[in-house]
Amino acid sequence: MKNKAMYLVRSVLLVAAGATSFVLNAQTQASVEAAPESMAAPETTSDIDTNDTSALKTLLSNMRQFRANFAQTVVDAQQNVVHEAQGVLVMTRPDKLRWETTFPDETLLIADGEAVWNVDTFVEQVTVLSQANAIKDNPVMLLTSTDDSTWSMFSISQLDNELSQLLEQGNRLGQENTSNLRSFQITPKQQGGQILTLTLTFNSDNELAALTMLDAQQQISTLTFSDIETTFPLAADTFEVEVPDSFIIDDQR
Repeated sequence: MKNKAMYLVRSVLLVAAGATSFVLNAQTQASVEAAPESMAAPETTSDIDTNDTSALKTLLSNMRQFRANFAQTVVDAQQNVVHEAQGVLVMTRPDKLRWETTFPDETLLIADGEAVWNVDTFVEQVTVLSQANAIKDNPVMLLTSTDDSTWSMFSISQLDNELSQLLEQGNRLGQENTSNLRSFQITPKQQGGQILTLTLTFNSDNELAALTMLDAQQQISTLTFSDIETTFPLAADTFEVEVPDSFIIDDQR
């Protein structure tokens, strides 16, 4: 159980946060290779990256709060399912996140802006990590970060409609009109990190509907969201952790 709990830490903030097609799979690669030259945009790569970064910044800046149920699936390089989870995700900008699973185990992970707290009730242990170190070079940080220097660490490109449709058909979002979906691929500029690419997909209401991540072990992790809320009363203790006296605290900050 401890291994599962630590995987959730890595899946949300450290190494990978699950299940089907991704920009790097063979089907999508074929679509890219088959795209006619006439469809190429006249802008330079730098201009496109700047425009796409601005578009994603705008979408996320309007998401000051986010609460949703999630379903997570993680597959390995052979498309075998290695992990599944369900639960509730709450985020606020800047830099706070609460990840609570209800299946297959009850676990709690909180990023309070300074530290990441992983609470495993089964083994009665709390692991504490420095948040800055935990999400270093991880594009997931853009979900809650408002810092320009952080954003400058990543390249951002908006996927065209065809790629977006392939992605979301695989993610089974249930959208009848996939042309209204907008997907952005985020890639760390500095290579060698655990996360190779992150794709964020927004629905027709400009709400974050899915998150797909490819890690250095070629595992693909996808979160799909339902019952999405972007305005709601936030309890004062949402990002606080109360550790029972009987729990072991592993402080790695």
